[in-house]
Formats: sequence, C-alpha cells, structure tokens
Amino acid sequence: MALVSGFWGQNIGNAFFNIGGKWILEQLFGENNVAFVQDQPGYRTFHNQLRGNPANDIEYLRLLDVDYIVLQGPLLTVGYPHLWENTFAALTRKGTKIILLGAAFFKFREEEYAAARAFLQRYPPALISTRDSRSYEVLQSWGLDVPLYDGLDSAYFVPKAFAPLRTTDQEYLAFTFDRYPEPTIALDAPTEASGIRFDFDGRSWCLQTPRLVSALAHRSKVQAYLGHLLDRRRLPREIAGRMVIRAEHRFNPHMTYKIYQHPNAMASDEPWTYFTLYANARMTLSDRVHACVATLAYGNPAMLFTPSPRAALFERVGCGEIRERPVQLDLGYLEEQRQRQLDWLRAHV
Repeated sequence: MALVSGFWGQNIGNAFFNIGGKWILEQLFGENNVAFVQDQPGYRTFHNQLRGNPANDIEYLRLLDVDYIVLQGPLLTVGYPHLWENTFAALTRKGTKIILLGAAFFKFREEEYAAARAFLQRYPPALISTRDSRSYEVLQSWGLDVPLYDGLDSAYFVPKAFAPLRTTDQEYLAFTFDRYPEPTIALDAPTEASGIRFDFDGRSWCLQTPRLVSALAHRSKVQAYLGHLLDRRRLPREIAGRMVIRAEHRFNPHMTYKIYQHPNAMASDEPWTYFTLYANARMTLSDRVHACVATLAYGNPAMLFTPSPRAALFERVGCGEIRERPVQLDLGYLEEQRQRQLDWLRAHV
C-alpha cells in the first residue's frame, strides 16, 4: 500500500496527517504493509495547479505496483484532476484501488465542487472518509456509489503514533503564526479596550492585530512575507510568567528574517519536534490549523487565527468555537470517535 505524503518543509502540518494516517492504515493492513511515497510535484508552493505537474516530471506514482494508493487532506480542489489524471488512469488500468482518507475540500466553492465531482465519477475511490462534516454533507448529496464516512482529520491520531518527549518544569505558550501576524497581547486590559478578549488561567486576555501587516497577509502569501518584514514590534519573551515559544511551520523556503524575527523562535523540517512542542504547551495560539489539531489531540487548549474554511475540521470534534477563544478537546470523546472510524474502515476495506 502506498500512502501519498510529503511537502513537509513547506507546511509541516502535512506531516501531521501523513503520520496519523500511516498509523490508521497500519491498524487495517499491518505495520509492514504501508509505505510513504512522495506526493505529486505540482503541490509545491506558488505553483499553479491548473497546469498540472511540471513539464518533464516523470509522475513516478503511476509506476507503482500496489493494491491501494491512499491520498489525504484537503485535496478536493479545482487542481485535483489536473494533478492526478495521468496517475489515476495508469494505476486503475493495473487494478490499483484509490482510498481518500481524511479528505476535504479546500475552498468550498462551486467550481471546486464541480471539478471534484466530475473527477470522482471518472475515478471512483474504494472509499472516502472525510475530515469534516461539511465535506461529508456535500459528497453525500451527490449520491456517489462509494462508501462514505463522516470521519476525522488523520492528525487527531498522532498521539497514537508518537509519544512526545518531556520538557522541563518551566511552562510555556506556543505561538505559531506563519502567514498572519502574531497578536499584541495585553493582560487585564480595561474593558473598553478593543480586540479579541477571553479569560485564561484567571487572567483577562486582550489581543490586537496590527492593521497593515494583517491587511497584507489577507491579500496573498507573497504580501504576507512583506508584511512580516515591515513588522517592527518587539514581541515579549514571556507572557503571564510563561515563556513564549514561536514556531514556524514553513521551513522551506527558509526565510531566516521571518522565522527568527522575534525571540524564542524555532523551526524544523521534521514533525516530531513539533509534536513534543504542542504536547507540552500550556496553550497554543496559531494561524495554522494543524498546530491546533496536534495541541488538542495531546489534551491542551488551542485557539485558531485564520479565516480559512478548512477550520471546519474542528467542528467535527466539538471545538467549533476555536476562533473565538481557547478550547480544549474531550479526549474521551476523541478516542470514541477514533475507534468508530477504525471500525468503519475495517468493515469497508
């Protein structure tokens, strides 16, 4: 079985659901029967996916001799057919079955639905397990002749796959802001002060986002990098007596000025350091969906700062208010949902 993976350096969150997905599949097919293989090169940052994979790319995936190929994540996009047509045509001729695990739409727009629906009809998967109920409901409405499950993002299974290292007794907060600017935080601010407000550990927190930097970040990824260059604030090393660790999820391209712009920065091109970071964090504030998923899955509170519709995966686990305040996941409920998904998958593979 081939589990499509990769592009960890440009978004380490990809590794989170890759590793969780591998654990899931090993429960179904055995530990020695699941192998990672690199994703299509057309997924690289700043590449127009409508152009398919780069010219002269061999599309190595089409050469595989496997029973199953498994894709994960928000892959149901307008670019999906352009990146996968040749590969799926070659694999299905060999009898390879396609599994979509923890699948979702990317922007939840009509043009995306149309492209994905037509492609799924041409290359129907053996099964689809979604990562959010919104994607599930759209797919269910199409009446596809495919087993379909309202499942979880595979990153919620990461604690099953990795036991994190312990850190020192010094508590810390994890702030992971890649695209959007980290908020300026005031504790116990006057009630008339503007900003996002919530209570945490007996203190009132007021968060304000710098307007110019935020406006640039909302325009495009390129302008977000410019915004970070223009952000001249001196952000604190500690808040409420706790160290702040500032992680970066985009290791490549390695923009040193951005990654190490503020104190207590860290970045890595492997995911296990991040798992340990979030497993030991007193709280995570982030614009990265999977920073929050990992934090919640390890039992800690998290709050998300992004307008992305891909945040729908939090509603699936009862954390729909994650943009309004820090939330914490009921780990008993999570384990119940993980087992239900495994039971369903065992019955349909």
